[in-house]
Amino acid sequence: MSFPNYVEFVWCKNYNDIMTRFILLGLIVTVFILLVRTFFPSPSGTGGPAKEMVKDPNCETYVPEAEALRRVVAGQEHCFCSEKCAEEYSRKNA
Repeated sequence: MSFPNYVEFVWCKNYNDIMTRFILLGLIVTVFILLVRTFFPSPSGTGGPAKEMVKDPNCETYVPEAEALRRVVAGQEHCFCSEKCAEEYSRKNA
């Protein structure tokens, strides 16, 4: 079964209209996003340098070095994520 030529022509015209609308919508959304980013910049990029991470020897969790608890156990300084981990590690290695 074949369709008359006018049906194919109408379908192509509608398809082109739909694609044009999608392209325009995409451009409008892109411009909107760029404007929002210009007036409301992301605070994540202004946080300064990345923090150095240290590994807790007890639970093997990584913690920012500035926030880690420091304890000396068996003559060596270790960094811990919490007081609980520091106490457990001290008991195991005392």
